[in-house]
Amino acid sequence: MPARPLQLASPELLAAWRAEAAAITRTLHAAPDCLREQHSATVLDLHFGLGHAFFATWHAFARQRAAGQGAAHLHYVAILPHPPCADALHDDLTYAQALRAAWPLPLPGAHRLLLDEGRVTLTLIWGAVEEELARLEAPVDLFYLHADPTRFDPAAPPWHAHACKRLARLAWTGARALVFGAAGQPALAAAMRQVGWQAEEREGALALRYAPTWARPATHVAATGTPLRRGPYHSRHALVIGAGLAGTAAAERLSARGWRVELIDAGPDVATRASGNHGGLFMPALARDDSPLARLTRAAFLFAAQRWQDLGGVGLSDDAAIKGECCGILQFGRDAKQALSFEQGAQQWQYPPRYARWMPADETAAVLGMPTMGGGYFFPEAGWLNPPSVCRRLLAVARAQGEVKTHFNRAVARLQRGQEQWQALDAEGELIAQAPLVILAGGAQARALAQAAGLPLNAVRGQVTHLPAAGFPDLPHALCGDGYLTRPYAGQVCMGATYDRFDDASLRADSHAENLGRLQHMLPQIAAHTTLPQADENLAGRVGQRCIAPDRLPLVGALPGEPGLFGLLGYASRGLIWAPLMAELLAAMIEREPLPLPRDLVTALDPARFGADSATALSAPSDPE
Repeated sequence: MPARPLQLASPELLAAWRAEAAAITRTLHAAPDCLREQHSATVLDLHFGLGHAFFATWHAFARQRAAGQGAAHLHYVAILPHPPCADALHDDLTYAQALRAAWPLPLPGAHRLLLDEGRVTLTLIWGAVEEELARLEAPVDLFYLHADPTRFDPAAPPWHAHACKRLARLAWTGARALVFGAAGQPALAAAMRQVGWQAEEREGALALRYAPTWARPATHVAATGTPLRRGPYHSRHALVIGAGLAGTAAAERLSARGWRVELIDAGPDVATRASGNHGGLFMPALARDDSPLARLTRAAFLFAAQRWQDLGGVGLSDDAAIKGECCGILQFGRDAKQALSFEQGAQQWQYPPRYARWMPADETAAVLGMPTMGGGYFFPEAGWLNPPSVCRRLLAVARAQGEVKTHFNRAVARLQRGQEQWQALDAEGELIAQAPLVILAGGAQARALAQAAGLPLNAVRGQVTHLPAAGFPDLPHALCGDGYLTRPYAGQVCMGATYDRFDDASLRADSHAENLGRLQHMLPQIAAHTTLPQADENLAGRVGQRCIAPDRLPLVGALPGEPGLFGLLGYASRGLIWAPLMAELLAAMIEREPLPLPRDLVTALDPARFGADSATALSAPSDPE
């Protein structure tokens, strides 16, 4: 993907979309039959405009549901090179307010929105149509197109057979397409006929049905006259091994889709290992070249921020669903070279101020009330969370949505496959639980199982230091740089964390000293504002083991050579942003739904990406992420 800022829709483009509103709404007074043939129906819209077709489809879907007919879930995917701002969207009396409230920031990439209490999933993709079509993974039942591509992108080329092949690649058995503005514009219809589409009659638009005369993949073929229903790879019953951020998020996303979940963990409760820290940050990572890590963390951060609100919100009050604060994070460069790269990247990208902006050194000092190591990025909607409270909330919501059975204090020593079921056995060989599908979500402990022993995962020790909040400066934001610092919670601030090449579960004085050094690096005069303690074994803190892959990216998807076995692993230091989106991605894979990420990023997360030599040892990184 070329690294470039996103351009919003021009006034001329908005006017053109408004002029077509009546024709679109009239054409879509009822949902096409193909949306009634799937448990979870999918629409791909390449002419989203101001949302007229989306709102009309949402209304038709709601009417069908009210009548006890049609799909139980609507997936709607739209690609927009130049999206409108939220205020310009169509004034639908029923749904406009909900969509405006969730409307994404103008940042390139895929934005996954869960609407109508999760019954409607809207995936908005800000990017060039041809590029994003090539990256899209979605089994589409209905396409909304426009015969004149310049109606959604003034720079778009005319329709051609190669672009139509990309549509055909996504078409499911029985798929339909509605082409708006087709009068006097025969190019699209001709190109679509070349790749297997046949014309049908429909008032107000050219209607097409996908009926190729050549063989298609077996996964897409049904008997004549019989709709091919998409279902999950297995019956909706899964074992999830690990009850930290990865496992509880997986349980919540699966239960939302009607799955029964057996959640297994060796500890007495959720979040007893790496997810048990007092506090952790949630924020994206930026890069001037918009690297895969930057694109992934952007999508993950924005989705996580949405999910925390959907799950009940973030706060410090007794009744807050998730303990933490969306207080903003100030990220310093680890050194002068990185700080310069940050500043140049901010000038190049001109990020929306709600997402990120550059703060020069004099401003960071003024905001924090003391000198700092320099300038940095400010993320106003980022913050810190208490990970155990996140896990508890995810599990509570999962239980409210469906059947979730927990098996605490049960360590899985062995997995075995028999009679289409995976069986989780303890050290004595006794059965803990069984199901057709297993998700490994226990971090580096997964390598103790034979099926995952070859994964290139390593446990990297991390020690955090807890300081009393009393007497500590009341900084308005959390900090990140060479280390990190949270704001006070339960009488403590949390700072860290070490990346150690050795394995020692006890608190160490040298690790505390390293964390205090990081604090003084970020805030050179912190000792003038508070009394820093001696770094010894009596200083409070916690030790955990991060699970890290060689490229620092998660492992998400099917494990090679093991049918029905999946992984959610390798979250390293970013579990608070990885957990929601990676669980959504895996659930969508399993359910054969549109994926929330483009295929190149999905490939970057594939557990099989390391090849046959994946079992090589991982040396611990020398610096934090």
